[in-house]
Amino acid sequence: ACMNVMNMQFARATLRAKELAVRSSLGATRWRLVRQMLTESLIVAGIGATLGIVLARLSVDWLTAAVRNGENPPPSRITFDIDGPVLAFTVGSTLLAALVSSLMPAWTFSRASVVDALREGGRGTTNRRIGFVTKGLVVFQIGVTCVLLVGSLLQERSIRKQQTIDYGYDTVGIMSARMGLMDGDYPTPEARRLFYDRLQQELAAHPEFEAAALTSRFRMVFSGAGPIEIEGKEYPEKQDRPNANFEQVNGSFFSVTGQTLIEGRTFNENDVDTKLPVAIVNVAFARKHYGNESALGRRFRSVDRSTLEPGPWRNIVGVVSTIRMQGPFNIPNVDESGYYVPFHASPTGPIPQDPVITKFATVIVKPRGGQSAEALATPLRQLLAKIDPNLPLYFVDTPKSQLDGFVAQSRVVATMFSIFGVVAMVLASVGIYGVMSFAVSRRTQELGVRMALGADRARILGMVMRQGSRQLAWGVALGLGLALTLATVGRDAIGNILFEVDPMDPYIFTAVLFLVAIVSLVATLVP
Repeated sequence: ACMNVMNMQFARATLRAKELAVRSSLGATRWRLVRQMLTESLIVAGIGATLGIVLARLSVDWLTAAVRNGENPPPSRITFDIDGPVLAFTVGSTLLAALVSSLMPAWTFSRASVVDALREGGRGTTNRRIGFVTKGLVVFQIGVTCVLLVGSLLQERSIRKQQTIDYGYDTVGIMSARMGLMDGDYPTPEARRLFYDRLQQELAAHPEFEAAALTSRFRMVFSGAGPIEIEGKEYPEKQDRPNANFEQVNGSFFSVTGQTLIEGRTFNENDVDTKLPVAIVNVAFARKHYGNESALGRRFRSVDRSTLEPGPWRNIVGVVSTIRMQGPFNIPNVDESGYYVPFHASPTGPIPQDPVITKFATVIVKPRGGQSAEALATPLRQLLAKIDPNLPLYFVDTPKSQLDGFVAQSRVVATMFSIFGVVAMVLASVGIYGVMSFAVSRRTQELGVRMALGADRARILGMVMRQGSRQLAWGVALGLGLALTLATVGRDAIGNILFEVDPMDPYIFTAVLFLVAIVSLVATLVP
């Protein structure tokens, strides 16, 4: 925006060079001429800044509404407001741009003599220094636009990937709900065990549920991940241990999610850590650590992430098809491989002396054929009220809705980046158009002479387009070069922000190149 203001002021000053020279010859001092242009600039800047502050206030309200209406709004103590120092900096930048952009041309043209101004105006040419500055500003503007567009498209692609993840099971076809057994009603592990046992019996007997299960996964989004050790392998360094996803489930979990039992068996009531620690792994885990060999009967153990104290060796009793055990987020050094332990087992580290009976659990149910998962919310609440009227269910929804809620704020960020990119593109195209339109208008007499001497329409267009193409080439080289440098230097940091998107994605850079080139050439062609 400041670039466009400066270009506009340079253009206006150039057009008024003759006027300023005449005023000077009639007795106006240089300070009087500078003061006149400064006053005009400050009035325009003041009106623009006022409108900008009003729009900023509205934008903050829109942002607040978008974030507050999401599935996972931030705590109420976090608010969005117009920050005082930021506002002061923005207004100051606006006024400074207006002052500088009016002071420079005013000072330059107020020094010109009447004869020089009239001679230059008659030829229809522009001041070389002003022309150099305006072209440089357009080049810089194209460069900034390229950087913003690369960031916008990377964010957009990241959000699209988050929204189109294949989780490996029907996220719309099951219903999930969260519950918490507080110490007041369930003070001991045994009390919690009795509750879970009765809940599983009631779920299995309910006529509207084809299958039901319990899991430790939070809202069917977060499970867990940690380091493991494969029996027979050595791990000299801490970072040598591979990471794997883990989850506590009961035997019917795989029926609800529709996972195929590739080999072995699922969990039963006799699978407890105090007898024989067991685990079921997914296909990704089996292939990663055992290749084409069978994983049944093999052993591995989890390791406490902080103390590196190992847990018991777990016998692999089954292999199931792979479903995504992570949410729509990047988890460093964790892939899709994972394992399941019985619902009352300890998934990581040593087995504690007291039984591990979790206070929090997620219940998932699958409807019988022909029934929608959303219809199970009421019978699920009624069943739980029958067992314990004081125990509420929360986060009652399909996994699809739960997952969408966690990417809602990312969509807000992606939308903001898209707006920034579009605004940058509009400003750049307006700036290019303004400079080229001004340049062409100043060369009207020259172009007329060229045409009178035989230059056809194509030759005139080619001459003007070459001038615009040079600015475009320099601007794109500057912008994409800067974006590529940032992506190279901060690849890891940027990669953690983006979801399964390479910060140096060649398709993104190519798309920005063509997009900026088309818009810039059109903005050059029209004048």
